[in-house]
Amino acid sequence: MAKETKTSHKTETPRLENILAFMSVGMIGTSIIVMVITLLLSLSTHVIWPIMVFYPQIGLIAGAACIIALLIVSLRRRARENGTK
Repeated sequence: MAKETKTSHKTETPRLENILAFMSVGMIGTSIIVMVITLLLSLSTHVIWPIMVFYPQIGLIAGAACIIALLIVSLRRRARENGTK
């Protein structure tokens, strides 16, 4: 039989990192989709909903903030695992 190897580090990511990653992908992805829809609507009609204009401005900034928060949380976790502060 094959021997089981034990690793000293955890392979699963913490829950907060998963939440921040999915939030950033969701906000940036929906912002890009709304931008494309707004451009297509502006070509065909002259009626554009105000939320479609303002959402990408807020969504891209919030998505970037989630990426920065994810980076900080990840760096702090790795430093704690390595034993440094």
